[in-house]
Amino acid sequence: MSGNSIPRHRTAEYEGNHQDCEDNVTIKSSLIRPSFGWQSALKSTLYACAMIGGIVTLFMAIHVVIEVGARNIFNNPLPGTLEITQNWSMVIIVMLAMGYAELTGDHIRAPIFTQKLSPTSLWLSNILVASIALFFIGALTYYSILAAQFSISIQQVSLGSLMIPIWPVKIVLAIGFGLFTLQLLTTLIVLCKDGRPRSSNV
Repeated sequence: MSGNSIPRHRTAEYEGNHQDCEDNVTIKSSLIRPSFGWQSALKSTLYACAMIGGIVTLFMAIHVVIEVGARNIFNNPLPGTLEITQNWSMVIIVMLAMGYAELTGDHIRAPIFTQKLSPTSLWLSNILVASIALFFIGALTYYSILAAQFSISIQQVSLGSLMIPIWPVKIVLAIGFGLFTLQLLTTLIVLCKDGRPRSSNV
């Protein structure tokens, strides 16, 4: 064996990793570059929601800074900061960004059990995970809609230093879960349509 030669098993491992990277790029490109008309509309909606979440993040940061300054400098904290932050700001930031994070593939992943799988096995695993996620997020969407309807009917408010209506946030909750469900469905369709690896080894 010459000094520049590469062991055969190393070459196969490199080719397998290279194949996985190409398949992941193909899937991500199919998600970000829509191939269906409704997928383009969903992408625009998710992007707009993510922008709203980013703006709310900025306002929340400014709000907290002002509250801390008022508390420590003037000994006069802003009323309702905790209620506004936990019942409005955080909900809007998280719920409106979940679908966009799924679109761009930015959700946290822990490939401890899948990193050694073959391309086809990994593809089947991704389909299984996406199907399970779609089922549970779809169920959360359904129950969040019911919760929003109930909250609207009683005009729900938070009880604290400041009474703040939270029924509008329940609507945001349902919208966020609904958009997340639609994007998970899109991810599953793309996986089935464009995600099958060229290698047929299981």
